[in-house]
Amino acid sequence: MSPINLADVMDELGDRLATISGLRVHRWPPDSITPPAAIVSYPDSYEFDSTYGRGMDRVEIPVIVVVGKVSDRAARTRLSRYVAGSGPASVKYVLERAGEPAQPYTAIDSLRVTRVDFDVVTIAGTDYLAATFTVDIAAKGAVS
Repeated sequence: MSPINLADVMDELGDRLATISGLRVHRWPPDSITPPAAIVSYPDSYEFDSTYGRGMDRVEIPVIVVVGKVSDRAARTRLSRYVAGSGPASVKYVLERAGEPAQPYTAIDSLRVTRVDFDVVTIAGTDYLAATFTVDIAAKGAVS
């Protein structure tokens, strides 16, 4: 496996999320959205040399799922499907299942959705109910 290429990782996560029926997927932060939508965002940091001798690099990619206005009851119902631990609309299940041998990732060595945080996000002046999934990714470090 080659070292982490951020653009390739974001695209590959977006490809997996696009298998969730009815979810609009953005492989980088957009100017505006139409819910329900998933946004593969940029990491806060990138960790080099997670293991000895450039063996492994790590990055946590936030995936933000926006479902609708906070006051909309249907938004709560939609959000429940995406944050479930399993099922065809579960972000965790879809991202982790895609790493199985039948559908291996090509841009990374391992992936694990470690948590989800809930918040209200403002995009293009509109407040939306959102869940931010933390996706922990590891891949072989570059050897010089």
